[in-house]
Amino acid sequence: MGAAASGVSTQMQAEHDPNASFPWWIRFLAKGVGIIGGFVSIFFGALGLLSLSATCIIAVLLEMVFGFLVIALEAPFCCQFVDFIEKIAVFSESRKLWHKAGIYCAMGLLPIFLCFELNTFLGSGLVFACGTIYGFMALGKKADRNTMMAAGDPAWQPHQNPPSVS
Repeated sequence: MGAAASGVSTQMQAEHDPNASFPWWIRFLAKGVGIIGGFVSIFFGALGLLSLSATCIIAVLLEMVFGFLVIALEAPFCCQFVDFIEKIAVFSESRKLWHKAGIYCAMGLLPIFLCFELNTFLGSGLVFACGTIYGFMALGKKADRNTMMAAGDPAWQPHQNPPSVS
């Protein structure tokens, strides 16, 4: 229990770090979309089990498993009854943002590719959206104008006036 408490306190310190490259609300947006996407994915996966197609049933089963996995990774407090979730959550929090982006996008696209129906699109689409948010976070902030101009044209100097267009 002590390891779980220290893991949670470390996670909270990382989330409220004032030196972080992104505001707190973007990190919470990614977590919130992931948690809601996981629950929606499980809900639409359960509805999709009424399908008659074998590939669609496999797709919604994967959707439900991926939904549970996203909830376990983003909100491990929702899955305290499972013994190994804490280890997975600590491992997940130590990953880079582009790792999470790739995993979540793959988990969101696989059921859609297997069975493109409304329930798989809505359920897995939010998991994919969470991966997209993590992907944008992995790309980082946009540079300022001077840095962008210097990267585009090495001869550009910030003190020169831009040429006039006639």
